[in-house]
Amino acid sequence: MTDSPRREWLERLPKVELHVHLEGSLSPTTVTHLSERHEVDTTEIWPDGIPEAFSFVDFPDFARQYIFGLGLIRTGEDLVDVVVGLGEDLLGHGVRYAEATTTAYTHLTGALSPADYRAALDEGRRRVSAMGVELGWVIDIPRDLETPESTTTTDLLAGPDAPAGTVAIGLGGYEVPFPAGWFAEQFGRAKALGLASVPHAGETVGPESVRSALDDLGADRLGHGVRSIEDGALVAELAERQVMLEVCPTSNLLLGVVDDLAAHPLRPLLDAGVNVCVNTDDPGWFATDLTNELVVASEHLGVTAAEHVAMQRAAVDASFMPDALRSELRAELDAVALP
Repeated sequence: MTDSPRREWLERLPKVELHVHLEGSLSPTTVTHLSERHEVDTTEIWPDGIPEAFSFVDFPDFARQYIFGLGLIRTGEDLVDVVVGLGEDLLGHGVRYAEATTTAYTHLTGALSPADYRAALDEGRRRVSAMGVELGWVIDIPRDLETPESTTTTDLLAGPDAPAGTVAIGLGGYEVPFPAGWFAEQFGRAKALGLASVPHAGETVGPESVRSALDDLGADRLGHGVRSIEDGALVAELAERQVMLEVCPTSNLLLGVVDDLAAHPLRPLLDAGVNVCVNTDDPGWFATDLTNELVVASEHLGVTAAEHVAMQRAAVDASFMPDALRSELRAELDAVALP
């Protein structure tokens, strides 16, 4: 799929994105804008100046830069700008609906009150909806920042300041020393509120992370989950249960989950009957977009046009979008002509 017509077909394809971080949509341009707005010295992180494209040695190095970027979102106006910027990017690549993950804890322990956080997300979501893109929110717990004893995230979800359109609780951050099971109580509380469970698992830790997310957190979907491929029985179970894996190829390459794209587990997972969809993860930090990720899946992993349409249908079905929009997108995908 190197030819321009095929890329254009992928760009026009009606799309759903289930794994994109709001704060991960910050591009070098946005980081520059926010740092100038707040007169922040960025040389501690980038001694030679903010780069044209971010780069990382490993996941901790990525997290260090990412957290710095988070600290630049200091006002409701900043947050609205970030939401609108994400919406514009999604619209430009044919995304009709996205479930964007946002890390409330970092804002609520920083500069924003719960009411300001909610108001900014509500306003940003309203503006993005007016563009023609609908957003649902996944409010995630950053496992490497928020302790298992903390109730900051779940208090927000249970209270009057839960943002409109919140559909799920997530679990992000570095998996290695922070197992999913530690957060079972918070996930149980969120599920009792009627929210879905969509934790990250099987990214920087192997199949045991996926197993814990399923058993301890009652995962409805899994962020990443690609290291499930290391356990054949687990792969078979995921296929039987049709648990959606939100796969992010470029992210996995840049953060060292895979050494090269040709070795990415998406193809064998798809061939094993596992429900997978392609996503961007942190498009601003990884200099990617959903069209590019679909092209990567085609060029490096042999995903066909028919499989792209099927994965979009599966993503629609695995989403928590309103039923009317689900019916509309199913009909649009059924009408897609293959190239």
